[in-house]
Amino acid sequence: MKRVFSLALAALLLAGCTAAPASDQSEVTSTSTTAETPVADTTSDSGGKTLRPLYAGDEKQYYMYEIVSDELIRYRVADLVNHETDVPCDVEGCTHDCESCPAVFRRGECDLVFVLDDNTLVAFTNNGFPSEEDTQVVLLDRDCQNRRTVANVENAAFVALGGEAGGFPYTDGQYLYCFGYKNGFGEQSALFRIDTANGEVTDLLENAPVQGLLLMGALDQYFVFFQSDVTYTDPVTDPTATGTEVIATGTTTHWLFNPYTDEWKMFQTYSSDDGSLDRMYSIIIDGLYYQIDREVGSVSVVAPDTGEAKLITDQYPVDQLQSHLIIQDKVQDWLLFYESPMVNLETGEIRQKPSLPENYWNGSSHQPNIYLNLGDTLLVDCRYEPYTRTTIGSDGTPYTVDTEHKYLGLISAEDFLNGVPNYTEVGEYTT
Repeated sequence: MKRVFSLALAALLLAGCTAAPASDQSEVTSTSTTAETPVADTTSDSGGKTLRPLYAGDEKQYYMYEIVSDELIRYRVADLVNHETDVPCDVEGCTHDCESCPAVFRRGECDLVFVLDDNTLVAFTNNGFPSEEDTQVVLLDRDCQNRRTVANVENAAFVALGGEAGGFPYTDGQYLYCFGYKNGFGEQSALFRIDTANGEVTDLLENAPVQGLLLMGALDQYFVFFQSDVTYTDPVTDPTATGTEVIATGTTTHWLFNPYTDEWKMFQTYSSDDGSLDRMYSIIIDGLYYQIDREVGSVSVVAPDTGEAKLITDQYPVDQLQSHLIIQDKVQDWLLFYESPMVNLETGEIRQKPSLPENYWNGSSHQPNIYLNLGDTLLVDCRYEPYTRTTIGSDGTPYTVDTEHKYLGLISAEDFLNGVPNYTEVGEYTT
């Protein structure tokens, strides 16, 4: 299992509380452990392919960028084998601060790279920016060199790739898949299938049975989308609202989409009529769909082929589920929450995760975040040091920014779960 942490995770996870506005990409999910609309037979010809998300690193390297100027960024690569970080440039005498350096890019050109395979990275121009321009799909070698544009996506804006489960690009070993919009950010939803061999781009949502879809993630050979007609009371302007509570009414539906057969199936349906909209929380992590019932303290995993929920535990303390609920990751057999006890997915055991030493950044503290999950080993932020960064403005004038250097370290999953700060540093996380 490989996962990457995003600083926007808390705000952009496709699951969460009903207080979110309808335009937010937070997802209010819902249903009891028996889905209202279970899935019919979804047997299909996927050719044995499995959809997997792409991340900013793998067992060998982790990719990050730093700001050179208002117009330029520079890549650094953390070597997870030799435990060092360096600029991927072998040009003798290069100062790594201008476009002649192979590791320097214009901002908006390749702001994030993802590991496609052992030899190749993929990047997307206009990534995460509201845009009505064409977006190029760019392949690079693992040293960030030999850039080549392999496809052009016309008049498209991708969701901020890497920001949340539905924001990652996916691959099945043949095609790339990216969720975004046509005609500008927030307009017509699109799932772009990109053939890097011939540059062909297809919008797989063009004939979707409903509109306004957002991507939750993938389960085996299926993409999972949610569609919502939920409305929210405004305690400021709504005369029927009481107090400051925001009340959600309506229905949210999760759909399964098979990109190999173009088949759509209702997966789960959640409604305020039966109270499940407020009660249930669901999220896709590591290719599995989890449901949490806030009222009874149950944690279940739902099978995509049948829609049936397998109970993991019904003993989770309900008082821990009433506040804003965020799942951090799955580490070995444990499902981790940011501020609540963790759950063993095999035994149902519930216990508080021992704390690691706090990290202090921008005047506040936090537990180490997981940037890359490699199964038995995790890449996390292990310490911070204050420093002043000098940046060149668009007018050529230098200016300074007070911030912190972030340092990344490898830690075994066992030490992480037991609060043992046994880190192997791999270098600075660039900013």
